[in-house]
Order: sequence, then structure tokens, then C-alpha cells
Amino acid sequence: MANIEPVSSLPTASEVRDFANSLLDGYGLRDDAPGMAILVARGGEILFEGARGLASAELGVPLTPAHRFALASVSKQIVAAGVLHLVGQGVMALEDPLARFLPDFPNAQAITVVQLLNHTSGVASFTNVPAFWTTPPPLAITTGEMVARIAVLTPDFPPGQGWSYNNSGYVLAAAVIEAVAGMPWHTYLETAILAPHGIEGITFPDGWRVVPGMVPGHSISEGGHVTRAFPAMFHIAHGAGGLVGDVRSLMKWNLALHRGDILPPAILARMITPEGSATLPGPDGTPPDYGLGVASSTNHGEPVISHGGSIQGFATLLAWVPSTQTTVAVLANTDDPAVMSDMIARQLVAFTIGKPYLPPMTVPTPPAALAPLAGSYRLGDQSVALHVTDNGLQIDCTPVQAAIIQGRRTPAQWHPAPPADITVSIPVIPLGDDQFAFEASIARATFTRDAGGRGASFVFQVRGEGPGTTWQLVRDG
Repeated sequence: MANIEPVSSLPTASEVRDFANSLLDGYGLRDDAPGMAILVARGGEILFEGARGLASAELGVPLTPAHRFALASVSKQIVAAGVLHLVGQGVMALEDPLARFLPDFPNAQAITVVQLLNHTSGVASFTNVPAFWTTPPPLAITTGEMVARIAVLTPDFPPGQGWSYNNSGYVLAAAVIEAVAGMPWHTYLETAILAPHGIEGITFPDGWRVVPGMVPGHSISEGGHVTRAFPAMFHIAHGAGGLVGDVRSLMKWNLALHRGDILPPAILARMITPEGSATLPGPDGTPPDYGLGVASSTNHGEPVISHGGSIQGFATLLAWVPSTQTTVAVLANTDDPAVMSDMIARQLVAFTIGKPYLPPMTVPTPPAALAPLAGSYRLGDQSVALHVTDNGLQIDCTPVQAAIIQGRRTPAQWHPAPPADITVSIPVIPLGDDQFAFEASIARATFTRDAGGRGASFVFQVRGEGPGTTWQLVRDG
């Protein structure tokens, strides 16, 4: 269980501001490098709105909260709401077959609209198929051309028989909007949903149109130098991640959506409630708990509706806590994995709802008592190694595994890709009773020993609570 502060009262705006600034300091966000914009609100009251870092590393222009960023996969909930808005008008249904809208798409009679939105359609996600990029799509690709490219990909599984995060499904969902509304998908979102609710900062950068306030994305080189990111391809990201916006517009979006201004109550309830294959355990043993464009999780027992995203040069996260009507929006203009947008957002949520994370209380443990836990542990095709040093227990893992342990987003494109054989060591902090924390992380691990007292397995909880994954010992240390 994560170490948390008991609830006393909800923090004030000044307390949230001080915590947010200290959090950015603690994670090394600097004024002279790309960074992030943050907004924290309770209902319509903005508790903190600020930015740290540069909007453009080349020009040295400071970031502000008013700047626009690529929203990446946060776009999905807006596209899903567009489909659900049409459902609410009675002109289509979630159970409609895709064949009603795209009759020439393979197996369209067996694929339903709801399966596109909750990643259970089985359609291959184009971002996972190297062959899709053999002939790079043009920057001005149309919806029809994107659909045609997706149509030739080999499906991952029969419709409704599995779950796999799927960007193709949201291109197809956007195509459904176009078929029903008779206009470009993004035009429908802007005119029917966003503008009527005063959400003017979210848009689609159609063609080569200049978007006022839009910042460029940044990456990090192998030597640790800031670089230009490969340009975000908004037309290719399409309905899966092609929108851009600012943190205040995301707050307005959260309020309009979750207060029921956009969708009827029954349809909104279905949007935020996982169903079907999205509730079943995945390969790692945990269910995706994915609704329609949003994921359901908890933060110290409080339900949270959220979605994150990454695209070349950007990382994003938008969260909503129903019990306190809390919004946390984090938009980063860098895909540097050291910029922990997910971790920052989660800690902001915890603090704002009155349940802040506390530093782990280390229980001094001699190396001899830790030695029986050393060894190699495996989950599926992944493995990690634990060993004891004079400083205590350490876990050796890949850079991607380290990013997961420390709550950092693993970006869509590493610059360059980390070598396959590189090892990252992270100190493991004993909490007592075979429970452990990790340096710079809220994750927790709980070990089970065999009859001889040696480690047999451990349950890893990436959020410090809730469902975990079980790693089995395969070789003693």
C-alpha cells in the first residue's frame, strides 16, 4: 500500500500552488529547457495554472499556460464524445456495424462502433505495423486514404474477442463521424461540441494552417542534448491523436463533459464505464479498465477518469476526479522520458484531493536479510534482476522498465532508441513485511517467500495500489 497522508481537508489554492512548484522543482523542470504547462482546478475554480520551461528551445521563448500543445491521445475522448453526441441525437447507435458507415472495410459487418472506441475491434493499430510506414503517408492524407491504408492490415483478433490499444479504431471512428455528419470529423467536433460550450482553444491543425500559440515539440539526443522532435504528423494521427489545445481549454472540456452538458447521463455513464473485453485481465494480469476514449482507475481509492498520450515531441495527461470535480491537465512540449508528466499528474491529483503521497518510511534492513530475495524474476517475456549491494537491494532493468517503475511515459519515439542491452539500476527501499518502494517512484512491490524463506515471486503495483502484476522467480541470485 502506498504511504499517504490521511485526509483532513482539501488544500487551498495557495497550498496547491506551492506544492505544484515544489513538485516541478523536485522533478528537475528547468526554465532553460522544454517543459510543461499545468492546470489544477476544483470545479471551475483554478487552483494553479502555470508553466515551466521553454516554448521554443531555439528561440528561448518561455512557456505559458496559454500555449497550445499537441494533445496526442487525449484527443480520443473528444472523438469518442463526438460519436456519442451523434448517438444521443438518435442518428446512430453504438451497436451499429461498421458496415453501415464504411461498407467496403474488411469484416465491417462484424465490427461495431463501440468496439472501435474501446479497443476491442481487433483491427490492427497502424502505429504498430512497420509495413504501414514503408511508403510514408503524405502530410495531407485524407480520411479516406487513411482508412484505405488501415483496411489492408492483418487483424489482431476477431472483433470483440480481445483488447489491444488501437489507434486505427479512432481513425475509423472519425470516419464514422464524417459519414453521419456529412462534414470533416474535426469540423463537427468544433462546431457541434467545442464551440457551443466555449471551448475555443482545441482545434485540428488542418493542412498547413498556422495555429496561434502552438509550440514546437522537442526530443533528447543520446548525449542528453535538446533536439527538434520529428514533426508531429497530425493528419496521420487523425482521430487517434491529431488535436491541439491548451490546459484551460482542457479544464473547460472536463467540466462540460463530466457535468453532463455534452452527453445525456446514460450515454456519459457508458462512456466512462469499461465493458466487455476491456474488463478482462490482459497479458500482464491486469484489466485495461478502458471505457470509450477514457480509462478508469483510482488514486488512493478515489475513482479517476483520465487519459494520457504521447506523440513526437509531446507528452500529455488529463485527469478528472468525480468526487471533488478536480481537473489536472499536464501538457509537455518534450518527449524526453525524464520529464515525468504521468507521475507529476498523479501526485497533483493525490495532493489536490487531500491524500498526498509521503516519502517512503525506510525500515533499516541488513543486507543478509535481503539476500534471499535476490534473483531473476520473469513476467511473460520480460525479466528483471534483483541483487544486494552494500547499499541495499537494487533492481536491474531495461530503460523502458525503469520508465514504468518511475512513472515516466515511454514516448512513442525515442531519440535514439535505447540499446537493447543497456541496464538501469534503481535502489529498492524496504518498508517492512517484505514490502518495498523504489527510488523516485510511487510504485510498490510485495514479495512472497517459499518454505525455505527465499523469494518466490513479487507483486508489482505501478500506482502503489490496486491491481498488480506477479513476477515469478526463475533463477536465484
